[in-house]
Amino acid sequence: MRPAIPKPDVVGSSFRALAGRLGKVQKKINAEAAKEMKAGQYEAAQSWMGVGRSLADFAQRVDAFAKEWKTLVRTTRIAARANKPSRAVNGVKTKGPTRTPAWRFCEPALKALAARGGKATTDDLVTDLGKDLAPSLGAPDIRVAPAKGVPQWQIALAQAYRECQREGWIEKRRDGLWKITSAGKRVAAQA
Repeated sequence: MRPAIPKPDVVGSSFRALAGRLGKVQKKINAEAAKEMKAGQYEAAQSWMGVGRSLADFAQRVDAFAKEWKTLVRTTRIAARANKPSRAVNGVKTKGPTRTPAWRFCEPALKALAARGGKATTDDLVTDLGKDLAPSLGAPDIRVAPAKGVPQWQIALAQAYRECQREGWIEKRRDGLWKITSAGKRVAAQA
């Protein structure tokens, strides 16, 4: 089994903080170059601009590392979920079916979303997926959750919404509307 990276958000937030600080330094360098230019000190301004170019190159490399980190985290997270062993107690597999994990609803939801033109509410997707997924849903998936009064698979679909946002497959919104991104369209096409 391939493990997922523990607490990857710490490194991701460090990359974002570094990018923010580099941006502030870039602004100060630009201000110094402008001040020297205004004073007629063209050689000094040129020196500051050289430093600014070097910093911009460095910031681009940091951005590339941040993107590479995000890809590494995403692939290990997906691989870890795909290779997750079945439930076991004291090394002995337990009997009975388990609920379908939320991430398994991502691809079907993206396909249904693409079929609807790229935008849909969760209720629209519940309607579409209910028909398509009914044969593959097990008893734990169709069992009604007492606290929410809806089948477990619909709760998993809501969790898939957040997963799709995290992966960049749908836009990050607060209104609950699913709006597919270009990355989500590629995933839907490959599914």
